[in-house]
This record gives sequence, C-alpha cells and structure tokens, in this order.
Amino acid sequence: MGTADFTFGLEHRTAGSTLFLLLSGELDIWADEQLAPRAARLIPSARPAVVVDLHHVTFLDAGGVRLLLGIRQRVRGRHGTVRLVRAHGQPLRVLRITGLENGFDLWDGEPDDQAGHGPAVPA
Repeated sequence: MGTADFTFGLEHRTAGSTLFLLLSGELDIWADEQLAPRAARLIPSARPAVVVDLHHVTFLDAGGVRLLLGIRQRVRGRHGTVRLVRAHGQPLRVLRITGLENGFDLWDGEPDDQAGHGPAVPA
C-alpha cells in the first residue's frame, strides 16, 4: 500500500473573534471529503466570523464549490458571516460562472486581521 499524496490543504488561525481558514491546492471532491469535517470542527458555535483565504487555491471544481457552500451553510446556521478573500485565476472564474461570486462576500485584498498576524496551523 502506498501513501496518499494530498493535493490540497487547510490551515487555520484566529485573530480576535475571527477564524481564518487558509485553503490551498486543488479543491475537488476528494478535498471536500477530507476538509469539510475539519472545517466544521473549527467553526465556533456562536455567531462566527470566518474569512476563507483562497490565495493558494489553484483549482476549483464542483467538489470545491460544495466545500465552500458547506462552510457558508454552517456559518450562516450559526448567524455568522463568511468572507472569501484573494480568489484569482481558475477558482475565481468558477465562482463567476456559477454565480457564486454574488453568493459570497468576496474581497480581492489581504485578509483584514486587526488583532495581529498569528501563524497559521494545520487543521
């Protein structure tokens, strides 16, 4: 038996009451299966503010869209907010083509981290 080579990743950090999820690599069905439960465990139970950084995402398909929608649904179910930041290239095109560009609070710039710049840790 060989070992799996993950083509995606999830790191997280918090700043004040904001959870930052830093996604990377190819977000496909396998990424959704592996990362959705991890992301769900990280989302606080009361009115979370979540920033999802897509700067290092190189590919997004239906599985990756499902991952993002699942995060949004979990956060909204807790009356929180979700912001996607730094989407570019193919992932941004997918968000535009699917109409999800308007379904998320989408920002171009750096994540706003007024409480400091702590290191990201693997989820």
